[in-house]
Amino acid sequence: MTETNDLDSDEAPTGEITASNFRSAGSRRQFLAALGSAGAAGLAGCAGGSGSDSTADGTSAGDDGSQTGSGGDGSTLTANISQRLGTIDPAKGTDYVQAMALVNLYDPLVFPNSDGEIQPHLASDWSVSSDSKTYTFTLRDDVTFHSGNSLTAEDVKFTTERFLDLNQGYASLLSDVLDKENIVVEDERTISFELSRSYAPFLPIMVLVFVVDKDTVMNNLEDGDYGERGDYGQSYINNNDAGSGAYQLADFSRGNSITFAKYDDYFKQFPDGAFDAVEVRIITENSTVQTLMKNGELDMTGQYQNSQTYNAISEMENARVEKIPTFGLLYNKINTQKAPTDDPAVREAMAWGFDYGQVVNEIRPDMKKAQGPLPPTWGAHKGDVLQPSYDPERARQVLADAGYSEGELTITNTFTSSYSFQERIALLFKDNMADIGINVELNPQTWGTITEMATSVENTPHTSQVFYVPTYPSPDSMFYNQFHSDAANTWMSMEHLDNPEVDALIEEARQTPDRQARVEIYKQLQSKLANLYCDMHLYHTVKTIGFQNDVEGLTLRPAQGFEYTFRDLHQV
Repeated sequence: MTETNDLDSDEAPTGEITASNFRSAGSRRQFLAALGSAGAAGLAGCAGGSGSDSTADGTSAGDDGSQTGSGGDGSTLTANISQRLGTIDPAKGTDYVQAMALVNLYDPLVFPNSDGEIQPHLASDWSVSSDSKTYTFTLRDDVTFHSGNSLTAEDVKFTTERFLDLNQGYASLLSDVLDKENIVVEDERTISFELSRSYAPFLPIMVLVFVVDKDTVMNNLEDGDYGERGDYGQSYINNNDAGSGAYQLADFSRGNSITFAKYDDYFKQFPDGAFDAVEVRIITENSTVQTLMKNGELDMTGQYQNSQTYNAISEMENARVEKIPTFGLLYNKINTQKAPTDDPAVREAMAWGFDYGQVVNEIRPDMKKAQGPLPPTWGAHKGDVLQPSYDPERARQVLADAGYSEGELTITNTFTSSYSFQERIALLFKDNMADIGINVELNPQTWGTITEMATSVENTPHTSQVFYVPTYPSPDSMFYNQFHSDAANTWMSMEHLDNPEVDALIEEARQTPDRQARVEIYKQLQSKLANLYCDMHLYHTVKTIGFQNDVEGLTLRPAQGFEYTFRDLHQV
């Protein structure tokens, strides 16, 4: 039978784009004209390249060695992001901009819908053995890679072996349940995976295994550590695509932009008004984003513009702002292993002594009030889970009952220094804690420093503001990565929680095939975590993106970066 499931890099951007050099590098209309008249060569030139040399397969090589492909003669979507892309290797990408590239260039066997339910994709269907350990996938017979090669089960096997061998990105999610020898090609269109144990997150995690064209990778090897597979094509695939996705790589300048061209032989239908090309540029200045949106030269903004920018866009006649509740939270993560926040009473007092309402009403009015450790957008959310409210009198009483006197306790609070709203939240936290007798020392840091601090209990602050969104479409992504003791010492798990009951519930859910039974376990987990007071749930995040009025189709999915599936977007 087929089972359906329920459900950042801090590298500074380079090559900043301003309104003037955006136009000189090629506006949307200039870019479109070049694309229609000159194909891939015009595309590379428009992006600032000095020309390209044709390769044997009819694509072109950009001046940095990246692959360029053929474009259409229709519309182009222009969008901005605010950070450097880094890798576009599907075995390595982890942040939202890398996911943006991968979800368009490549395809996984299965794909989530907007509710997080797992749907067939490269696989037409699948079956699960009675012991829930063996998954057998049947592949579609109409899928071709951008090279023209047809998809086979051997490509899927090679991809998964590469994923596990490179052991980067999200490989750890499968490495302890899947051995390479248990990936079996049954025939050209059938592949099976035998797991070492029942593992309910397997299907959602397979959303992150983007299938590569084995022949293309093997034809572009360099010397490496993997025997006859050399470097596994890492050098090549870091600048070129070997995928089957709805869009193919047209131009890539890692510090400036990435451009995609529609793949006309894609196995799924495009909506009416689909874009023939998508150009995504690194633009960090909010004033530039505002100007380009007003002039109609930018079709879609990034998700991290400031509130002034979104307010300005919402007042433009030609543009609008969309606000979509997401599947993530902003947490104030509390270090449960470091005095004095190792004391549950101190954590409880902090939770009841904070003014959550002021955050969502004044500091971040676009965000939604949280209700426990799992956002209500998840089907497994427990509606009556404990969520503290602002009650300083109760907080002071909790501390007094635990034997603490006013001013006795001092804690540190860390937040990302580049976000002014996080500073405002931190100042509110400091004032609220002073009101209940706890001293707070604020310690703003870069995101890179915060991730380093998280690697040990001693260096992790008492409290830390951290956004967390699911990396794959299952509540397991919210619980395991943050709260299981085996996942400690990362920015995701700055609670450093070591609770056998929490671990046992997470493991039980992972080994429970029945969806509704898992939901009940997840609800128990939410209550257990809420009563441990290992986090303060500041708000349920809402994704905010600006669009030109003629661009529609954004589809949010509970996996990081998957809302940037460009095949969903279209012009009306």
